[in-house]
Amino acid sequence: MRMSKKMKKVAAIILTLAMMFGVFGISGMEVTVKASDNPVKMYYCDHVLSYHGSATITVYVQVDSRNAANRQVYIHHSGFGSGDWEDVEATYVTKLDGNTEIWKATIIGFETSLKYAIKYIGDGKVYWDNNNGNDYTYNNVLGIANVKAGRLYKVYSSKVMMFATVKNLAYNKNVKVRYTTDNWATYKDESLDYLSNTTDTNDELWSVELDLDGGKTDGFHFCISYEVNGQTYWDNNFGANYDLSYNCNR
Repeated sequence: MRMSKKMKKVAAIILTLAMMFGVFGISGMEVTVKASDNPVKMYYCDHVLSYHGSATITVYVQVDSRNAANRQVYIHHSGFGSGDWEDVEATYVTKLDGNTEIWKATIIGFETSLKYAIKYIGDGKVYWDNNNGNDYTYNNVLGIANVKAGRLYKVYSSKVMMFATVKNLAYNKNVKVRYTTDNWATYKDESLDYLSNTTDTNDELWSVELDLDGGKTDGFHFCISYEVNGQTYWDNNFGANYDLSYNCNR
C-alpha cells in the first residue's frame, strides 16, 4: 500500500516530534545503575566537630571521568534536621590514576541529624550515591577509600595525638604514620595502635602519640599507611601530605 503525500507529511511530523521529545526526555534523566557500576562514589570525609554541637564535613567524591564530558557534582544534604534539603556544589580537586577524579564540597549541620547523599550530573544524566538508600551521616568517614588520616590533637607543646580510620579488611594489619620534622630531609615511621570500632560501621579507629623532637614543628609533615592482605594503602592528602594545620582546633 502506497502512502499519499499528505500521509507521508503527517508521518514525518510525528517522527520529528518523537525525536524531539526523545531528546528532551534524556536531558536530566536519572539513571539507575548497580553500585559496582556507579560512576559516582563517596571517597572519604574530613570531620571537624565544634564546641556548639555542629559539625563541618568536607566530603570527597570519586567520579569516573570517562562517563561524561560535562560533569557537575553536588552534596545533597539536610544539615540541621529541619527536613529541608539543599545542594552544595562540589569543586574539582585532582585526577587519580586511571580515569577517576576527586571532587569535594563542605557542608555544615548538627552532628546528630546531618544526612547527605551525592548527586552527579554527567551530560544531563543524573547518578546518585546515597549509601544504598541509607544516606550518609557524620559517622561515615570512609567511602571507597581504605584509610583516612584523622585530625591532630595537640597534647603538649611538642606532643600530638594522631588518629587514622581504616576499613577492617582483615584481622592482621599494620597502620603507620610516616612523618618528618625537617621537610622530608629525613623521616620516621611509627606504628599506630587499635583504639576502637567506629559507630555504625565496621571501620576501626587507630591512634598514636608522637613526640615531635622537642617541639620542632616548622618542618612537620605526615601521611598514613595501611598494610593489609599484602597491599599497602596511603592517605597522603592526594600527594600534598598533612601538617600541623590539620588539627582539631576549630
